[in-house]
Amino acid sequence: MDKLELFGKELMKKVRDASIKEYLSIQSGEMKSAEAKEIYDLITSFSTSDMEKIDKIIFDIIDRVLHKFLWMLEGSTDFGIADKAVIDPGENLAMISDGLTGELYGEFGWILKYSNYPDVGGGK
Repeated sequence: MDKLELFGKELMKKVRDASIKEYLSIQSGEMKSAEAKEIYDLITSFSTSDMEKIDKIIFDIIDRVLHKFLWMLEGSTDFGIADKAVIDPGENLAMISDGLTGELYGEFGWILKYSNYPDVGGGK
């Protein structure tokens, strides 16, 4: 399998599929975090028909986020995707950060600092 296919496979498994699985776990009440319970409580009041519509919206949004992320990388002159074996470790954002996912959250996180919608989603 070539590197592009490996990247696509990992993106699907570790991002898309993991996001869908997490949503389905929230929807079924399996996840126990405060945020997951809050969302579960919100969605339990919907009818089966409404939940089918909500599922369609959620799955579409997951794919749209992936699309926008890849579009951003493709069009960026500053950032891209590289094989870790061929890049300078000093330029690897994952090496610069103590955890890229953690950069999203908290009072100094990217969501609060840079998003036009800091009060929606799990970043509050």
